[in-house]
Amino acid sequence: MKKKYWKYFLIFIICAMASSALTYSIWHLMKAHQDYEDSRDVYEELEDDFIEHPDTQDESQPDTNDGKYEYLQIDFDGLRKVNPDVIAWIDIPGAGISYPVLQGEDNSYYLTHLASGQFGISGSIFMDYHNRPDFSDQNTIIYGHNMKDDSMFGKLNDYQDRNIYEGNPFFYIYVPGKVMKYQIFSCYAGSVSGEAYIYSFPEISDFMDFTEAIISSADYETGVTVGETDRVVTLSTCVSSGRNNRYLVHGKLTEVNELRYLEKI
Repeated sequence: MKKKYWKYFLIFIICAMASSALTYSIWHLMKAHQDYEDSRDVYEELEDDFIEHPDTQDESQPDTNDGKYEYLQIDFDGLRKVNPDVIAWIDIPGAGISYPVLQGEDNSYYLTHLASGQFGISGSIFMDYHNRPDFSDQNTIIYGHNMKDDSMFGKLNDYQDRNIYEGNPFFYIYVPGKVMKYQIFSCYAGSVSGEAYIYSFPEISDFMDFTEAIISSADYETGVTVGETDRVVTLSTCVSSGRNNRYLVHGKLTEVNELRYLEKI
């Protein structure tokens, strides 16, 4: 009788544990889904409130080699009232990425905090805290999560496809009073400890060694050259191949335009 009792008791415990695990899994999935929704709502609200898209923009062909791109109108005063850490806005037409860029006191805070300042698993698009916020460094690093719903930098690795690059070789960074155009010259998966994360170059030769290394790492040749006085922006996101790897897109500054002269690039 005792053995039978313990047998039923053991079955009960196993069923209870399985039920608890299932309940937790369902709760976890629901919470993750809600976190995605909340993050998406925050960024959509920021874009609706502070970004004006040109009426003539053809969203079916947002950016091409022949220069069909219309400037955004951005209310930085409004964005900075929401969060004074907003330093820029990045627009990557080829990947459907358009978000505020923030800069914190370290590289941890905005991994888990939205541009509104609230906690969120999507985090923010943010600049390395070592960099100068005016993008004057020779290599400025910008981070963003590779989210499963393709938000944030979730579509940055679309640039693995050379056809995407060839149709959309530029991205744009807005700061108060001007917009900067960057030409992509190298895309690849690299190590978190690689050359891509060097932001200071004591000698010109150091910068040229840096550019040579990242160009040689590229998935495909772009034909774009980088000179010793050029300024680079490095975009970085996670990849599925390992926690120590990142997908990297490098662009060099090719054009700066004052926002009061809103013309096609």
